[in-house]
Amino acid sequence: MSNYFSQKVTRFHGRETPEEGFIVGYALLIEIIERRTQRLVPLPNQLSLVTEKHQRYNTDQWQVFTKRHKPDDDITSHLTFALKYEGIDLYILKAFFQFTGGEPVLNMIKNEPTSQYTRRVWFLYEWLMRTKLNVPDLKTGTYVEIVNPKLQYPGSSVNSTRHRIKNNLPGTQNFCPMIRKTEKLEGYITKDLSGTIEKGLSKLDKELVRRTAAFLLLKDSKASFAIEGEYPPNLRVRNWGKVIGQAIFSERSDS
Repeated sequence: MSNYFSQKVTRFHGRETPEEGFIVGYALLIEIIERRTQRLVPLPNQLSLVTEKHQRYNTDQWQVFTKRHKPDDDITSHLTFALKYEGIDLYILKAFFQFTGGEPVLNMIKNEPTSQYTRRVWFLYEWLMRTKLNVPDLKTGTYVEIVNPKLQYPGSSVNSTRHRIKNNLPGTQNFCPMIRKTEKLEGYITKDLSGTIEKGLSKLDKELVRRTAAFLLLKDSKASFAIEGEYPPNLRVRNWGKVIGQAIFSERSDS
């Protein structure tokens, strides 16, 4: 398996690299998974590359690191690199765990049981695979967040005492959208667009807003039925729109 770690590339899966270098982190895991299982894995928006130059920079599709960042030539080192610098990609991690089984996780627990990255990998393995490894719960160690809020948007936190982990994943095993933090998204959040909209709506006539909302709901409901090839009477469409509107209002009230 050593040849996976030693080859320099200028292109990876049709994606040109900014310069010649070694693929690391998730890119390396994808390469191993695909070669060994013939399973195609979707590429993340950004991948990571280590080059000979002493310059670290980002492009739209690549994070470029210096030689000192290069992981050791083993799978778990690249797994650790991925979590540290690239965040959590649940699809790739699950594909990786399905390929390797629990062996690399058990090796990490054996060698560095209290390492924050060992605990993250351990938690993610059991969470994604819906299974429990035959190892005892940790009794000591400072709790660490599973999602790095500097890299991705987290959810609310629930402690996992077994792993000494704060589970702040923004969802469940069935649906958990991981959104990478970017300057553009942070800029939109800073602008508080929802607050601006609410402020603008508060200045309008309430009856006008109500009638506009009702019209939009009716139009949206008709479009939803049309997608399904159904064309029900207007009364049924209005009733459907009313139910949706009440559900939205109820959700806002609860929050």
